[in-house]
Amino acid sequence: MWLPFGRRTAELKTKNRILTDAARKRAERIKELEHQVTQLERQVAHLKQELESARERASELEVARKRASELEVVATQRAHLVNEKVEELAGLREALTQRARSLNENIEELADVREVLTQQARSLNEKDEGIADAREALTKCSLRILELESALLEIYKK
Repeated sequence: MWLPFGRRTAELKTKNRILTDAARKRAERIKELEHQVTQLERQVAHLKQELESARERASELEVARKRASELEVVATQRAHLVNEKVEELAGLREALTQRARSLNENIEELADVREVLTQQARSLNEKDEGIADAREALTKCSLRILELESALLEIYKK
């Protein structure tokens, strides 16, 4: 039997699965990016420490001055990379939040559809019970008609 909401329910289930998969992938990507950010932050902290050491020795050695300059460039690049990753992570969090809201809306819509279908099922069950009662009454009437016809036949035979 085709249910009026079957197609919509199937579409919602498909969307729900797609959103769930997308949310899982986003969460995995966020986890990766957070790991990268943590590593980059450690690298930046380490490079800053090296940079400070190099600056202290820079007055004594020209070689140390070159190394400090190189470390400063690397630290700046890493800091920019960290900032980019933090911005990307914020965007991914926002997208994940929006997807979660959409998923919650779909779940609510599915609950509404489920409620309507449950009510329709109850209504059908009530109608089935009514039909069963009518069938039973018709069967009794049919048996009574057979009895009366049988009685009429006996009367005509006499």
